[in-house]
Amino acid sequence: MLALLLVRSGNPVTSEDFATLLWGQEPPARAANIIHRHIGALRRLIEPGLPPRASGRWITLDGSGYRMNLEVPSSDLLRFRAHAAAAREAMATGDCETAIARYRSALRTWTGRCATGLDPDPEFVPEFAALDHERSLVACAAADAALNRGDVSELVPLMREAAEHNPFDEALQARLLLVLAADGKQAEAIAAFRAVRAGLAEQLGVDPGRELQAAFDRVLRHQAAVGAEPGPQTPAARPAETEPAAVPAQLPLSVRFFAGRASELGRLSALLPSPGEETAGAVTVAVDGLPGVGKTSLVVHWAHTVAGRFPDGQLFVDLRGFDGSEAMSTDRALMVFLAALAVPEAQIPPTTEARTTLYRTLTAGRRMLIVLDNARSAEQVRPLIPAAPGCFVVVTSRRRLTGLVAQEGAHHIALDPPSLEEARTVLRARLGANRDADDLVVLDEIIERCGRLPLAMAVVAARGAAYPECRLSELAAELRNSASLDVFNGDEPRSDVRTVFSWSYRQLGEAAAQLFRLLPLHPGPDFRLSTIASLAGVAREQARALVAELVRTRLLIEPRLHRYAFHDLIRRYAVELGDQRDGVTDRDQASARVLDHLRQTAYAASCLLMPQALLFAPPPAREGVTPDRLADADDAMAWFTAELPVLEAAIAETRPDFPTWQLAESLLPFYQRRDMYRSWATSAEAALRAARRAGDRHGQARMYRMLGGAKAFEGNRTSAIEHLQQALSLFADLGRTLEQAYVLSNLGWVWYHQGDLGQSHAHYRKALALFQVEGDQRGQAFSLLGIGNCLVRTAQFHQAEQVLRRAFTMLGELGDQNGEGSCATVLSDALDGLGRLDEAIEWRHRARHLFRRASNDSELADNERGLGDAYQRAGRPVEAVRAWQEARRIYVDLGSDEKVRMMTARIDRREVPGQRAAGQDALTR
Repeated sequence: MLALLLVRSGNPVTSEDFATLLWGQEPPARAANIIHRHIGALRRLIEPGLPPRASGRWITLDGSGYRMNLEVPSSDLLRFRAHAAAAREAMATGDCETAIARYRSALRTWTGRCATGLDPDPEFVPEFAALDHERSLVACAAADAALNRGDVSELVPLMREAAEHNPFDEALQARLLLVLAADGKQAEAIAAFRAVRAGLAEQLGVDPGRELQAAFDRVLRHQAAVGAEPGPQTPAARPAETEPAAVPAQLPLSVRFFAGRASELGRLSALLPSPGEETAGAVTVAVDGLPGVGKTSLVVHWAHTVAGRFPDGQLFVDLRGFDGSEAMSTDRALMVFLAALAVPEAQIPPTTEARTTLYRTLTAGRRMLIVLDNARSAEQVRPLIPAAPGCFVVVTSRRRLTGLVAQEGAHHIALDPPSLEEARTVLRARLGANRDADDLVVLDEIIERCGRLPLAMAVVAARGAAYPECRLSELAAELRNSASLDVFNGDEPRSDVRTVFSWSYRQLGEAAAQLFRLLPLHPGPDFRLSTIASLAGVAREQARALVAELVRTRLLIEPRLHRYAFHDLIRRYAVELGDQRDGVTDRDQASARVLDHLRQTAYAASCLLMPQALLFAPPPAREGVTPDRLADADDAMAWFTAELPVLEAAIAETRPDFPTWQLAESLLPFYQRRDMYRSWATSAEAALRAARRAGDRHGQARMYRMLGGAKAFEGNRTSAIEHLQQALSLFADLGRTLEQAYVLSNLGWVWYHQGDLGQSHAHYRKALALFQVEGDQRGQAFSLLGIGNCLVRTAQFHQAEQVLRRAFTMLGELGDQNGEGSCATVLSDALDGLGRLDEAIEWRHRARHLFRRASNDSELADNERGLGDAYQRAGRPVEAVRAWQEARRIYVDLGSDEKVRMMTARIDRREVPGQRAAGQDALTR
């Protein structure tokens, strides 16, 4: 983590980046907490006297991540870059001696390879490898400057070390040979070449490239000395017949209605080398994104704006990687470029290797802009990237060309759909001045129904332009009323959204294509790997490979780490394909598997949050279902947090053959701990309706009980009592004694908060009797807790202490830390009433520990409030304020605005109410 913070010094590192770095594709559910603890440990190591929870000077929060704040003296990387920048500046002014000295200073900051021994995740290898490549570039520049001046002796050990750690960087190895020979070490240079050649053959199965071979030839001819021949960056003399007669200018027309994309245009321009800046090879940028997102439009528009920076011309080729036809071969692309460079067809070599050599010879020493559009793979474009500096290459692809980033040091830009404001500008321009384009409501509806996809907006705008009398509201209505992609059908394949999507779909293997068609059956807005595995009925590792295939072709996106989603229009395309190609039985089974996956995991999570609760246990998992593995309450809370939109969507989109009330009931402990009473009620009501339609009286009874709890916590206790009475009646009809006991316990809690302690005490007594008949120890414990609440409220503190200690012991035997915490808070109030304030505070601390272990933020906050009250009554105002501040912090996280205001006022006044109604915050189950 420290290495990644240092590499990105001054820029944020998100928690998702850290999770991938530490755990790869399967971070634990508590990843965020672990990362937070590691950050705290780093802060304390860097600043030993840093107070708890303080951010410190060096590592600070930055949005959703953390940033390392360094200055040049504090970082070897920043010192390296400062020296290198000073060297380039000196070279630009002709001060070669200063430049060489600063280059040497830069190289002396290095020790070994970046991130040696840390074994980083492959996703971050390019980031660390890029730094090693940066070192190589500086070493090459230093060697060129020293060779030109004849001052190489001090550079030799630095070049040896750099070359040793980058054995396959042929540009660097070539310069090492020249520097060694120039320093009189020709034998060592020859030995170094032979070692590199053997390594290339053994590890990569290739021979040395032209540049390395040419350097070796110079060593053999004793021509490495100053001024003997052009350096490795200078092209050899070209035959007169291969000199281009004219400067190529192959860029296609810029898009007329291009607008916005300021950020992406700025990023491309920022990668252009500064005047006088030296690079070891061509600068390469890989731009990827969804089908139809505007990659080519962006790159072509930008290329026209910077064409003047490249006096030797611009080359462009459409590699047809995703246009429905066969992709252009690298051989054919080389022929196109060689022809543009005025090589007669008869003189074009027959092999790819020879064509690549000639192409790189002709582009060496030139300043050219090269656009490789619509690439299918890194292998397709590698021979088209010049080896010498001066050229700037932009590659566009639907796939993320990680290989170019890792091996060629390419920069990566992922293109997302444009912002709403950018989309408005483009759509207005396409629709023309005489349209009702100022109606933002209608305009925005069109944009959102196009998914902000530029291609879709262009098709809709073209349709509108073809019918000037058609108003925008009519276009919006057409989009609103169409469930298919027909409304995005252009006049030719490249302007037809369905066809453009199909070009990516055809790249898929059979299994990935089937998964693509099944994914719309998933009920939520996004999905995780285990859910996908269950949907497809395959093992997790197989699902991982299939998802990677979908992400590579950009038919799926990864908006958050390890969570995947569709673009809206691509989802619609997948629905169409599924309806056409998959049978009803297969689709029903897939849908049943994903619902069962959610049910199995939600039940397991609920049991972790509420041990031995009266939750309905699901039947054994279906074949092909892969439930998530959860270790503890933290894992359970993290899983519910991530999957909440999915679970609520599954409950809302009910199926007649699936008891959605089981999903709703599993959410109850999560809702309770997060104070999400409205969501709690909404889910219970939806599941209740489904149970009614299915004639499931047991499901109805359980949802009446759940809905009663939600209404009680919302404060609508009259409605809560009505729902609980209906649940009690249904359970009585069904002969379910234990469920009746739990409903009676719930009624006891509601009457308690209604202020009717007689009714509350009576219902808890009835519940206790039934729990004793059924032998349910947990139910007995919570009935005793409820009775203890009533006794405290009526100032019967001695009796309350006895009852509550008995309840606490029973809950401890059950391992119910959450219940123990609730019991501890009420016992604290009883001891407070007996005047034993120190003991009361001690029990509040015990409750704090229990609630934290149970991940129960809601009751933890209430307990901190009560602890602060106890401290204030004990004459310890400083500790009181600390506890209240902690309560307020948790209330802020929970979104409990009213409680936040209450705690703020209490902190400001440092006042505490008189003896509270004890048990005010204790919750029964």
